[in-house]
Amino acid sequence: MGLDYTLLEVVELSNLCSLSSNTTIIPKLTRLARTLGSASGQAGEADTGTGDYAAVYARELSVKLPWGELDKEDKILSEHPFGGIGCNHEEVFCANDRDWYAGRVHFTARLSKDKPTGVLQLSLDRPMLGSSNRFARRFGSRRFVRVRIPVELLMKATGVELREYFKRPFILGGAVFRAFYAKESSVFLFRTDEEPVWHEEMLTVGPPSLESAGRKEYSLMTFLKWHNDLQLNADQTMAKWAARFALGLSNSIPGIRLNPIHIRFENDIICEAFIGDGKPPSEMQMTDGCGLANRAVMRLLHAKFPSWPEEPTAVQCRIGGAKGLLLVRHDLPMDEEQHPMIWLRPSQVKIKYTSHPLDDADPTLLTIDVVRVSRLTTPIRLSVETITNLAENGVPYVHFSKLFEMDLRERVDALLRYTRVEDMPLLWNAVAREGGVMMARMTREAAGRARASGYVAEEYEDEDVDDEDGLKGLDKALKEQSSAWWEDPISGQPSSLEETCLVLLDAGFTPSTCEVLRSKLWEVAKKAVATFQTRYRFAAPMSCSAFIVPDPCGVLGPNEIHVKSSRRAFTDQQGRQTDIILGDVLVTRHPCKVPSDVQKAGTVKAVFHNRLRHYCDVIVVSTRSHVYKGSSLNRHLASLTGGGDYDGDTMEVFWEPGIVGSFQEPDPHVFANEPPEVQQSLLKNTESVSSFLTRVPAHSPEAYQISSLQDYLLGALSGRSYVSTYSIWWEKSTYKLGYAHPTTVFLAYMFCAILDGLKTGVTICPKKHKEYSEMWNIGALEWKSMEKKSLDHPLLRPTSLPQFIMDVLRRKVLSSCKEQLIRIEDHFKSQSVQALDKDLARPWKDALRRAQSLKADNQLEMWRELELIREHVEAMHAKIKEHRSREARHATGDRSGKGFTGLSIERRQDILREESREFHEGPTGLRCFDDPTVIKASYMYCYDRQSKYGGWSRIPWDVAMRALCEIKAKALGQSKTITDDFYRWMAITPVYLRQREQNG
Repeated sequence: MGLDYTLLEVVELSNLCSLSSNTTIIPKLTRLARTLGSASGQAGEADTGTGDYAAVYARELSVKLPWGELDKEDKILSEHPFGGIGCNHEEVFCANDRDWYAGRVHFTARLSKDKPTGVLQLSLDRPMLGSSNRFARRFGSRRFVRVRIPVELLMKATGVELREYFKRPFILGGAVFRAFYAKESSVFLFRTDEEPVWHEEMLTVGPPSLESAGRKEYSLMTFLKWHNDLQLNADQTMAKWAARFALGLSNSIPGIRLNPIHIRFENDIICEAFIGDGKPPSEMQMTDGCGLANRAVMRLLHAKFPSWPEEPTAVQCRIGGAKGLLLVRHDLPMDEEQHPMIWLRPSQVKIKYTSHPLDDADPTLLTIDVVRVSRLTTPIRLSVETITNLAENGVPYVHFSKLFEMDLRERVDALLRYTRVEDMPLLWNAVAREGGVMMARMTREAAGRARASGYVAEEYEDEDVDDEDGLKGLDKALKEQSSAWWEDPISGQPSSLEETCLVLLDAGFTPSTCEVLRSKLWEVAKKAVATFQTRYRFAAPMSCSAFIVPDPCGVLGPNEIHVKSSRRAFTDQQGRQTDIILGDVLVTRHPCKVPSDVQKAGTVKAVFHNRLRHYCDVIVVSTRSHVYKGSSLNRHLASLTGGGDYDGDTMEVFWEPGIVGSFQEPDPHVFANEPPEVQQSLLKNTESVSSFLTRVPAHSPEAYQISSLQDYLLGALSGRSYVSTYSIWWEKSTYKLGYAHPTTVFLAYMFCAILDGLKTGVTICPKKHKEYSEMWNIGALEWKSMEKKSLDHPLLRPTSLPQFIMDVLRRKVLSSCKEQLIRIEDHFKSQSVQALDKDLARPWKDALRRAQSLKADNQLEMWRELELIREHVEAMHAKIKEHRSREARHATGDRSGKGFTGLSIERRQDILREESREFHEGPTGLRCFDDPTVIKASYMYCYDRQSKYGGWSRIPWDVAMRALCEIKAKALGQSKTITDDFYRWMAITPVYLRQREQNG
């Protein structure tokens, strides 16, 4: 919440300054701010960290609040400069947490523009615990601030305006920060050793003072040199030099630290057709981005990450100046398995840190920072790009309609088929699977470890195709750790629809006897259908995706791949469960925008080779040149599928006969090479580091050096990101001109060039962009709209072209989803609940009878206390109704809006928590009831039914979910009390599920 600084008094601030740690200061400051905010009429949020309820919120706060972690980090880093980089299990400061590492506290801010003045300004967010990166581990969380720039501001502000704004120093919390990198909608600031100085009533920035020498701060130039020394990397272009700062910001976890003598180097396998000196093009580097590791590395990493089901075959990581995959070796003698050892390839090394051996290197550079681990997903969901490619290359449209219909019906059936009381465990499991509940819980509590731990199943979206560093996922990860996604620990009410259904089901409620359960299940089913309506994503049964890796044994022939699962996860062409894919397949990856981005069966064949039998959960491809109709293409397979390589790219494999057999392979000579018009439309800054050093020598003023470097480091702000623009234009060209039309192919390659622009220094020629804008800023694609009515200015498909697959699918989606929504409505309407649940009403009625009996004997105390409970419940019910109505009117500005559910989930959850807390706090001074919660919950249920004239609302469940569930479970007979620490990790065993399914 915001707070007017003038409300604070000097004595209050002085008292806070006398405290020694964030852990002691922040709760007091929070209470002070809340008190002053209430006094001034400013709205605050629910108090979840102080007072009588601190213990109740302890688990949630341990994942969210950063203050204890920040105190620990500051203390350790002040005494041990390398204490935060991880792998310090032998150090005393890690005695209580062997795997501790720093850098998990996120300081963020938002950029906005003041409307009256047009002045850009920063607003600081509340710090939170989250993921970590190499920079923050090495230098400490407090030295970094990530500034988020809203998309609308990026679109309106000029690149020069933003870049010049961020080239200035920022004074935050009495420290000076400077921008050192920009990517997409984020700018990263580093805390420097400079100091704020008042000069003639103006706040300026000056050099570090003698008094600050002991604080161990760093200059910006020192930090930049530490990561990517210009002198040692003079052969880079300045654009690539700047892009390399993403390596230090990658969302990662320290794995193991290597002895320098165990970091070895091995040459890339180069296509035999390459002739000459210099660096081969990436498509001719047959191992581009993939190094090797012995099994000792994988064993140690598996021990470090117990969530991994087995020793991994490959890990995506950063180590020193290298990035990409490390693929396990199974061909080593025992003496080379005694110590963890890796082999890096030249294609992986992006930064040179020293011209000498690594013996005296910063230990940060010897640490394997884990980004992601190899995992295999089957089946996978088709994306729009893949559907378009397959359909345009001959796969019948009806095949996609059938797959969609089958997937949609299976999802809905799972939620509707179980109606008997004895089937409720099966319904519980179906809801848990539909909502991904168990994985969501693990992700929520992982606090930054979810990606590396393998909890996050990353599905391709156009805007996420270049997020290998996890920078775009930061906001999503932090949001999912906010209070909005945690259950209310006081009432026991979960946040998500699916989890709410689970707690009701396992308490003994059924949809036919519980109004709120029926309503929530109805919403879950509608939500499942809505997913199909908005995303066009449905499963292809015989398909999988995994990291693509080059053959480490050199045994695969041209066009051969090897795909083996660590379990019998596949269904083969004859319907048998198997762990190996054999026969003709299609392969692709994303982006998938030109006809040749899917490679064809008969050309690509899945085989089994005994020497590759241990390479599970990855897609092994040949290191020999790909062949088309007997002619070598002089490039590797990954490069033919969306321009991929082997540094962590994911490939998709399809082996369903109906898809593979009908696919007509396009000629890669026509489509797999960039049209010359692409380079003619681009501008490229080719200044090298050596040229830059000549232009900006090391002896020039530091302020000039910093400004010159920031021109490159903040290059992403110099112009709008046109990635999504060219993707949309490609879609329109596909629709209007055809998928294989030269203009469509040109726009696809423009998309890829812009995607890599930040790393290559490429920008779009303004004149050319204006031409394309005039040509393609036309109409709208009707298939992208799920509205039944036609768009005002739709883009029309020429009659000379066949029907477009997405138009066909849109009609199928609309009709099938409408059919399923009617089916869902009929199902739940038939379960309409009217009767009062006597089990829930019994505690109140029993208490009332006892009080009346005692009252007859002139013992009035219990009766008086029940009256207090009655008054409190009825007052709370009325207050909650009015509160929600007022909030809804304020949010929508209209009584006809969506109401309470139209509020943001964050605000909605704050309101629910405030209500449940107030409900549980009163009435006070009761002596006849040790714990009146059950009585209050029971009466709230009864009163709600009375006030609704036989109807119901969610109010009783929102404030007393746990109590109502306890009442029901006990009323049904045998029940088991269980703590939440156990409950949230319990699931129904697959053995039981299979038995129940077989028995019907």
